Amino acid sequence: MNRTLLTCLFLIGFSISYSNAQNLKNRIQPGKMYNAGDSLYAPKFGFSGIIPQGWVGVLPRESEVFLLNSSTGTFGEIFVFGREKIDLNQLANTWRTGVNVSGTITLKASDPKIEGDLLFSPVVAAGNYLPPKNYRAFAATRCGETCITVLAISLEENAEMASASAMEFLKSATLSSPKEIDPYDGFDWKGFLTGKLLISYEGFIGGKQQTKINLCEDGSFRAVISKKGIMKDSNPDYKGTMKGLWTVEGKNSEATLTFTFEKKDLAPVTVELKFLNEELYANGERHYASQSEKCD
Repeated sequence: MNRTLLTCLFLIGFSISYSNAQNLKNRIQPGKMYNAGDSLYAPKFGFSGIIPQGWVGVLPRESEVFLLNSSTGTFGEIFVFGREKIDLNQLANTWRTGVNVSGTITLKASDPKIEGDLLFSPVVAAGNYLPPKNYRAFAATRCGETCITVLAISLEENAEMASASAMEFLKSATLSSPKEIDPYDGFDWKGFLTGKLLISYEGFIGGKQQTKINLCEDGSFRAVISKKGIMKDSNPDYKGTMKGLWTVEGKNSEATLTFTFEKKDLAPVTVELKFLNEELYANGERHYASQSEKCD
């Protein structure tokens, strides 16, 4: 099945957001790879689940669809969507009629069944530009106070395993009351920054480096800062190779990072830090935090 179709499947009426969660340690994080047995938590939908054996998962950046991929060496994908609660009989009728996913392709449930809080069915595609006939699809939705839908796509010889894994994923999940929680509530800024290299680039990653600050566990820092770097609005003397001590005070997604310099004639400088859409900003400019190799 082509990639354009895969990213559209069942998107109409379904959207899931993992941006609201208990904290950064527990919530699903974009770009992070999850292995079989790892826990997934989406409090906005009250959903807690475990990645089934034979699968790995990731929440792609700029995406509202969590994706599971088969790790067994044969093609298989399971897309995970969330939505507001809906009557399963009404949803079954919608599935029978078909969900239009493009101008030429409609997905239809061939045999929808309801068992308790679960709706499931094989899915077939109709229209032009269809995928090869050796692909199979299976959809299932389970509802509590909200609903979680999974759509499994696989090769024909792998279809039974893929649909069984999708059902296992849904049936074993816990559906609790949805919660709107600040993902950065109680965030440990000092723990996050300790031992990190704070770095920025001119234009894009791989471009000229404007800032390189190593934040060491003993409270010291070592920095190389250009005129256009993090302290560009300060005295022109705040550039080049610099050393001193650092402290940070933060609350939730925002923090103030303070540098006290080894050079006595330089006054301390504060930098405002903020997470915005999973990205770290310092004084309003995009920065990156990686593991430092300059701290003992």
